[in-house]
Amino acid sequence: MSFINPLFLIAISAAVLPVLFHFVRKMRAKKVPFGSLMFLKATPKELIKKRRLRDLLLLAIRAAMFALLALAFARPFLPQEQLPFLSQREDQSIVLLIDHSYSMQAGDLLDQAKQAALDRLDAAEGNDEFAIIAFADDVQQLTPLDDDLALHRNVIDALDASNRATDFYNPLRRAAEVLQDARHTNQTVVLISDFQRGGWTGALDNWKLDNSITFIPVKIGGGEVNNAYVEAFDLTKKRTGSQVALRYDARVAAQGASVEQSKAASLILDGQTVEQKTLPATPTSQVTFQQRAAREGFFQGALTLGDDDLLVDNQYYFTYDVAARPSLLVVDEGGRGRTDAFFLRNAFALGETALYDFETGGTQRLSRSGLRGQNVVFIANVGSLTGTQTAALRAYVEEGGSVVLSFGQRTNVQALSSTLQTLGIGTARDVVSARSLISVEAIIGEVDWRHPIFEPLASSGSAILRPAFRRYVRVEPDSGAVVLGRYDTGDPFLLERRLGRGKVLVYTSTFSMQWTNLSIDELFVPFVYQLAKYGLSTSDTRRQFTVGEVVPLIGAPGAEWDVRTPDGNVFKVTNDSTGTGFFREVEVPGHYVAVQGSITFPFSVNVDSRESVLEARDEEEVYASVVAPSDEVAKTPEAAALIVEDAEKEQKLWRYLIFLVIGLFVLETVLANRVIGTKRVRAT
Repeated sequence: MSFINPLFLIAISAAVLPVLFHFVRKMRAKKVPFGSLMFLKATPKELIKKRRLRDLLLLAIRAAMFALLALAFARPFLPQEQLPFLSQREDQSIVLLIDHSYSMQAGDLLDQAKQAALDRLDAAEGNDEFAIIAFADDVQQLTPLDDDLALHRNVIDALDASNRATDFYNPLRRAAEVLQDARHTNQTVVLISDFQRGGWTGALDNWKLDNSITFIPVKIGGGEVNNAYVEAFDLTKKRTGSQVALRYDARVAAQGASVEQSKAASLILDGQTVEQKTLPATPTSQVTFQQRAAREGFFQGALTLGDDDLLVDNQYYFTYDVAARPSLLVVDEGGRGRTDAFFLRNAFALGETALYDFETGGTQRLSRSGLRGQNVVFIANVGSLTGTQTAALRAYVEEGGSVVLSFGQRTNVQALSSTLQTLGIGTARDVVSARSLISVEAIIGEVDWRHPIFEPLASSGSAILRPAFRRYVRVEPDSGAVVLGRYDTGDPFLLERRLGRGKVLVYTSTFSMQWTNLSIDELFVPFVYQLAKYGLSTSDTRRQFTVGEVVPLIGAPGAEWDVRTPDGNVFKVTNDSTGTGFFREVEVPGHYVAVQGSITFPFSVNVDSRESVLEARDEEEVYASVVAPSDEVAKTPEAAALIVEDAEKEQKLWRYLIFLVIGLFVLETVLANRVIGTKRVRAT
């Protein structure tokens, strides 16, 4: 039993007042002179005992009246769970959310989580039904909402750890959706996890579990976990002539006892340990390895740390390509003298210190065989291109090549416009004289400073705007083309279009001095180098991915890839009409190799290092993050008092107590009058 005003229970002590009053007001016999007792009749002892019994009953009634009155003012009520005439339990619909993200591989956390889920099944009664959902940053509903406990136990026993990170939002939403089809109104979501802090994303700020659903967080673990992991990794390649120097930089973080222990770091290349270092006993440390490339081609390696409580994040896998010095072909039909090719040669052809193998040639080089092996092709001041040459250029770009196309005096705008359309750039309209539009020479009005071509030049500020342009070709961009810069006349200065694995850049003026003074400006060399470097970024394809990511595979439309995973499985991926295939079975960290005909695409996959930060929330924080704010308000004393009062109003026990007091008062009055009447009779 509970009370709204428990302080009034102190007044129950008033029940002793009638007893005290009885002892204080004890009647004493009066001595009355009397002549003789011979004519008086003796009172039987039995009548005296009955009178005393009746007096005691009267005394008890008066005491009970005080006690019941105090109890009524305390306003008692019985909580629902204590009502003997109500069912103490209802059948439940329960969703068990089991975290099997890779942080649960630390120690025996996953085994503890599975046992906690089995304990919930063992506690099932009646017609309770369950659904089992395993989650990391993805959600897998392992069983439907059903009362087949044997099925649920088998699924839990077979559950393995994932290599993915944690995200609590999607599994909680899925649990709420599953309970929409529940048979029972008593619904519960049980979240079993280590409650890793990094898994609580901002999506939960705008979503809460429905108030009708009971939420039970069950925390696994909680002790100190010793863990060191590769927090960041960077590989840089520096070419000096024919030599390529490699630098591997890594930042290693530690938690728990690993902070106070030195750590061994090993560099492994092509399965061989090539260098080892010892890291200091600090929360964060930097390690650098330096090597020279022993050959050209692909390398797959790993940075490995010593063992600790969480092993899956102790290796960082990487893949890189050491290629020959990139080749740069300039196709220019401007003749001899200070042509576009002349100025580009002076910028790129620097002998043994050159970053590129520089070649020049005519339009006859624009064939499939002539373009093979070229990394970047500059096409400058050509009159027109045949359909065969244009088709060869498009195929070259789709297979990963880069083309930089510019104009000049020899350009046949209408003829070259069809090439631009085939390459998806747009339509060339005419040659524009800037003075005819704005009475002065044009300058570069705006550029996308965030683009990789212009970002390194941003420190130059307005200097890039200084070159003057007397003429340029007006190009109307296609919907798939991106304008990277414009003249102050509003016409495009530089455009980009991606095709397959490669890209096409169109610079609408000249690299010579025919139409502009850019070639003698201090920004000419940085600008053309940025064009070439950005073109090369196509071949420097991303080769590091995270577990759960989708890996794009670029090749011929309709062709098929064979992808071998680190655990030896082989998957087939077919390219769509754009020449792109999507490999989604990225669940195991390690080295992968994709093969399509003569094309080989190796890549590496790592776990998400954010999951390696094992800081966790407690149950109270988790509950507040999931349960609707109204439920949280109900926990305040004021709201709790309202809930208690509502429960008391449903029963109104105080009214029955008042009626009982009134009844006792009537009974006391009747009994008291009879006692007084009896005394008077005896007195007469």
